[in-house]
Amino acid sequence: MTIRTGWVLMIVFLAVFLPAQAAVNITSEGLIVSDTGYAGGSLTVIEVVKNAGDDDSGPVTISYYLVNESEGSATRVPIGSADLESITSGGDYSSVKTFLLPLDLADGAYRFVREVMGKETAPVQQKTVRIADPLPDGSDADLVGSGLIIPSRAGPGDQIRVIAAVENRGGSDAGKFYVDVYLTNRSVQAAEPMLLGTWEVGSVPATGQASTTRTFTVPRDILAGQYGILMDVDPGNLVPERDEGNNDWYRDGMIRIIAGGSQTISVPAFINTTTSIVVVTQDQNQTNQS
Repeated sequence: MTIRTGWVLMIVFLAVFLPAQAAVNITSEGLIVSDTGYAGGSLTVIEVVKNAGDDDSGPVTISYYLVNESEGSATRVPIGSADLESITSGGDYSSVKTFLLPLDLADGAYRFVREVMGKETAPVQQKTVRIADPLPDGSDADLVGSGLIIPSRAGPGDQIRVIAAVENRGGSDAGKFYVDVYLTNRSVQAAEPMLLGTWEVGSVPATGQASTTRTFTVPRDILAGQYGILMDVDPGNLVPERDEGNNDWYRDGMIRIIAGGSQTISVPAFINTTTSIVVVTQDQNQTNQS
């Protein structure tokens, strides 16, 4: 074997067997989508995406679809897209979008699908949206947690960004109430639950949603371990509701608290720094945020 042939084989080996780092790699760091909706109503999608690649991304388009898998065709129903600005290498971006669902959308359980620049990518958690036909009817409010996005790891004393959303599935507007966010570790009973912070919600209209981005401090006396997140909606029962038993939102294993004291975790720039209330009615074709 000649020296030239050896170099060629070495280049082929490096190209085939050594992993190459993607220049741009857009990943989903967290996704909040309402569990329910109705034809002609609204669906709010809150997502944090990160560029885990080595180069800046340039403009990024994320498209969202619903797939009714109970139908044999499993046809995708496009609901909208998010056009994001360029994301720097290692940076992230928060997107809050509210879409109107098609008037002819059939009832059923739909799989939520997302595509980044035309390529389907799985979200952090699989999402199912149930489409039914309840419209505002003047019944009592019904507050539920829509979801929460939090960093995957932190240390005692760290300041972390938390994005949370609640919705009102009832037929009447809900006035002011509070949302308590807890860290929970079922393996450490003495440390459960630990209050991470509280969000004051001014109001949520019937069939509407409110979202917020907050900075909370991890308690310094917290023990290391894997923690779930509990979002207790309206713990003081300030809002009369038709169902008081569905207020809590909980997900296990959302954040790992690492030992050895607080860590240096940079808080990236983000949008949606205040409560955002989304109102969509049957005869209204625009979204109002305040």
